[in-house]
This record gives sequence, C-alpha cells and structure tokens, in this order.
Amino acid sequence: MNRKTQFRRKLIYLAILVVMLIPLYLLGQPAGGGGDGGGRLAQMRDAYDISESDLGEISPASETMKLASLGMRGVAASMLWKKSHEYHVAHEWDRLKATLNNILLLQPHFDKVWEFQAHNLAYNVSTEFDDYRQRYEMVREGTEFLTKGVRQNTKAPRLIWYTGWFYGSKLGTSDEKRQFRRLFADDEVLHKSLLEQGIAIDGPEALGPYRKPDNWLVGRLWLNSGYDLVEAGVPIRRQTPINFYETGPKWRIRFAEAIEKEGVLNDQAREAWQRASEDWRALGNRSVPTTESFTIKLGQIDELLRRRAETVNEIREITGDVYKRAETKMIMSFEPVVQDALMTPPEKRTKSQQSIAEKNQHGIEPNLAQVARDADPSVRAKALQLVEAVNDLDERIIKTEGHRKQINYPYWETLAQAEQEERTVNARRLIYEAKEALSKEGELERAIDLYEESFQQWSEIFDDYPILVIDTSAEDLFDSVRDYMKAIDSDEIPEDFPLKTFVEMMGEYGNVDAAVYEQARTSQREKLEARKQELAEQERQREEELLNEKRDAEEADKDEPEADEEAMETENTEAEESQEVTEPAGPQPGDPQPGDSEPGESDEEGEEDASAASAEMQADADVDAPSPAEAPEKPVVESPPESESDSPKAEDD
Repeated sequence: MNRKTQFRRKLIYLAILVVMLIPLYLLGQPAGGGGDGGGRLAQMRDAYDISESDLGEISPASETMKLASLGMRGVAASMLWKKSHEYHVAHEWDRLKATLNNILLLQPHFDKVWEFQAHNLAYNVSTEFDDYRQRYEMVREGTEFLTKGVRQNTKAPRLIWYTGWFYGSKLGTSDEKRQFRRLFADDEVLHKSLLEQGIAIDGPEALGPYRKPDNWLVGRLWLNSGYDLVEAGVPIRRQTPINFYETGPKWRIRFAEAIEKEGVLNDQAREAWQRASEDWRALGNRSVPTTESFTIKLGQIDELLRRRAETVNEIREITGDVYKRAETKMIMSFEPVVQDALMTPPEKRTKSQQSIAEKNQHGIEPNLAQVARDADPSVRAKALQLVEAVNDLDERIIKTEGHRKQINYPYWETLAQAEQEERTVNARRLIYEAKEALSKEGELERAIDLYEESFQQWSEIFDDYPILVIDTSAEDLFDSVRDYMKAIDSDEIPEDFPLKTFVEMMGEYGNVDAAVYEQARTSQREKLEARKQELAEQERQREEELLNEKRDAEEADKDEPEADEEAMETENTEAEESQEVTEPAGPQPGDPQPGDSEPGESDEEGEEDASAASAEMQADADVDAPSPAEAPEKPVVESPPESESDSPKAEDD
C-alpha cells in the first residue's frame, strides 16, 4: 500500500463524516429564539412537552455536568448514590448533602431521585439527632429538597402530590408532631420560601385556629396545585388516580382531628369538620379515571343502583310472564324457609322473613339475557337493549364499589358527618377536660363525672353511627375508659355502663368490627326494649290494681253514709211509732174533765178516781210497749200525765 492509497482513503473517510453531519444537524439542531423550531428532535420535544424549558427550570450547572460525564451519566450517578449511602452511615451530613446535589445535577428529571432522597433526609437522617429541633431542621431540609424538585419538574403531578403528602404526614403524624406543628407554624423562613413557590400560605385556606399556617392545610394546598395540573391535561404517572385524588380531602379531616386533640373543641372544630365534609363530598362528585373506558364518581353509587333497578323493572314489565316464570324458578331453588320468605308479600312479612328476603333478593334475579331471548318477538329487540344497559351499569357499579372500598369512602363520609355535630364535639371536650382534671389533685370526682357524661354521649353517637367504632379515636376512647376504671378503683364494668358492648368487644378482640358492633347493639336494644315493655306492662297492671282498689274504697265510703242514713231513718221511724203508742189519748169534747166533779163530792172520791185512772193507763202502756229487741237503743219515754191531785184545780178544790 503506497502513500496515495492511504491519502485517498482518508479523503473518503472525511467525506463520509461530512455527509453524516448533515442528517445529524437536521435531526439535532436546537430551536432558535426567532421562532425557529430547530431540528426534528427539537420539534418532537416541543410536541411532547419534554424539552428542558417545558419540564422545568433550566439549570446551567446540570447541563455542564451532563457534558462533563461524556455520555457516562448513568455510571457517574450510580457511583454518587453509593457515596451518599456511605456518608449516611458515617454521619457525614455535609458531604451527604453535597453528594445529593451532584446526583440531582446529573438526573434532574428523575422523580424518584427527589422522592427517595427527601424521604432519606426527613425520615432516616432526622432520627439520628436527639433534639427535636435538630430533627425538625432535617425534616425541613427534606421539604425544601422536594420544593426544588418541583421547580425543576413543573409537569410532574406525582412529585407535587408527594410534596403535599410530605407536609401532612411527616409533620403531622410523627412522634414529635406537637413540636413539629408548633415549629412549622413559627418558621417564617420556610413560609417565605413557600410564598415564592406560589403557595398562598398567608391565605385563609392555610391558616389554623391561631391564625398561623398549619402543616395539614399547607399540604392540602400543594395537593390542590397538583390537581389543577392534572385538570390542565398533564397525565398522572406511577400512581392510581383514586389514591392521587383522595389525599387532599383527607388532609382536611386530619386537620380537624389534630386541632381537637390540641384542645380546640368549639365552633372552630365544627367548622373544620363541615369543610372536611364538603371536600369529601366534592371528591364523591369528581370524575375518577379507571382502567376501563369510562370514569366513575364515588358519590353516585346510589344513583347507579337506582337506575339499574328501574331498568330491570322495565325488563320485567315488557317481558311479562316470561320474567315471572324465570323468577319463580329461581325462588324454588332455595330452601323452604327462604322460599316462604320470598313468596310472602312484603307488607305481610315478619321481621325474620324480611331479613331473609333482603339477604337473598339479588339471588332471585334470573338470567336477563335469557329472559330477553325468550320474550315475545315484538319486544325482544328492546329487551336486549335494556339488558346491555344493565350490563354496562353492572360494570360501573363494580368499579365504583371497588374504589369506594379501596379508600374506605363510606367511613370517612360518615366520620365527617358525625364529627360536625355539636354533641360529638361536646363529647370530645368532656374527655379532654376529664383528662385535664384527672392530672390535677383534688379533682378526681369532677373527672369521674366528666367521664360518665362523655361516655353517655359516645354511646348515643355509636348507636347512630356504628361505623365510628373502627376509628382510630375509638382506641383513645378505650384508653379513657381504662383511666375511668382506675379512677373509680374497679376492675369490672358496671351493668348499666353506656359503652359496655364497646368495651367488651375491644377488650376481647383488640378492635371492633362495625358490623358486629351494630348487630350486638341491635340485639341488646331489642332485649332492652322487650324488658322495658315487660316492665311497662307490669307497671300498668299494678296501676290498674291500685285504681280498682281505690275505686272499691270510694264505693265503700259512699255506701257507708247511705247505710247510716237508712239506719237512722229506721230508728227515728220506730221511735216515732213507739212514742205514738205510749202517749195517752187526749180529752175529747163532751167528755167530763178530771177536775170536773159533782158539787158536794168529797176529796177522797176524787183521789180514788184519779188513782184508778192512773193505774189503768199504766197497765195499757205495759201491754202496748215494744219488746227490748224491737225498741230503739235510747227510747224516749215520756212521764205519765199528772194526776188530778197534782193539778191546780184539785188543789183549789
């Protein structure tokens, strides 16, 4: 090979390189500032919004690091990750922070870098310090780390969500949550940084009961900014939509719980729960994407069930006897007891039959597609269309119920509704005051009274909202019951204790199932109601007996005066008759008077006549007088008439 051949080959290689630069230039030409779209790759980055300017802030240092790695960025990042772990183990915090910054310069748009290292600072590194103030500083380092990541990744909803979750969960649920919440409320440096980020930390939506920023509400504002980003069209990546959307409303609930535990048990607490309930209802009305081709709304499960029932009824009406025969065939496949309950008209069912019918109601629905195919040809097409509508509703119902169970939607909805009632806030206030009184000397009796009043109110609340027995606050209530038992120096629960069922189930299982508790309380209430009716019946019978005795006594008292009056009338009548018999007959006209003697008669004859008359009258009285048995108790006996010798006329004579 001579020199000419070598030179010719070099020229060929150079020409090939020049030719290859032309497509590279056309593909990789950067976008110009005068409206020039740049090369093909630049145009594609703009079309898919993945250019540096679209993803977030442009960092010159980051671009320099990428060029300096000479295409070995992945290898360099892996080495730095290893170094960061070594510095963490060696407790070299300054070198750890510097290493993390270098990693971020190499991988600024890798979300997991920001999430992992922020979590590492706040959860792992912070625990290496003893003073809670130093721990808070490391937690703040983690939050600022995330804030920086959001600035460089403005179209990363997951990173924004994680920042909001971080402010709420780490500052509000850690062991030092009381201290962390207080330090956050007074951290003006962090507040200024959040204002620069666009978080309205000085607005009413971020301020707590003491007019200072609250970590739960600030976290909610971060989450809302992520929701706005998704509403603008940015897709959610690496996270399910239901988990993404549930956190914001739940942070409202956590805020209300936090201020109540801190002693804010007044109208501010009720207002916090009212707003939490509004946010949760808003979540129920939000369209949530699913893995299917449709979206769902968690709060419209009742509407879906109603529409399905109406569609099935329409199928029943247009198919007529075909549906009835198929339904009867399904009923006959059950046991006789169930058949009897289902065949009995609803208005004539007993309580037991009603329960059996409700449990087996869905099992008697026939195969709707088969019913539609067996229907009359004139209505068959419409019936098949209705069956398709039912199938679509079934898919939506299954998805909706699955998502509701995934986030326990009914529980949080009920909790927000129950907690905004005045009696619930009052019950929590009584528990709080009882604990305060129990910690002071000389207020044991007051603490016991407060506990008892609170337990009575909690019993009523659990009866109306049984699902609250699975709340985390139920464990706190159980601890309060144990404090109460210590205060009254008793190991046994009184029979009339309002929370007896709750305490027994908590003591046996360590937690309470809402359905089991509701069933136990229902059974207990039925027994109590039966006992009350039994006692009421006994009391009614007792009152009737007393009323009858009183009526008999009144009638007896009324009959006694009448008997006395009759006896007195009888006595008076007999006395009058006796008096009439014993009185002598008066002188008749024309009869000679006792004193009218013939002239010339002597005094002896007059005396003899008077004595004879007196003896005759006495004899007649003895004959006609009543016997002692017939005579009145105190007969009035008049003295015999005066003799003629006693009369003045006789004396004159």
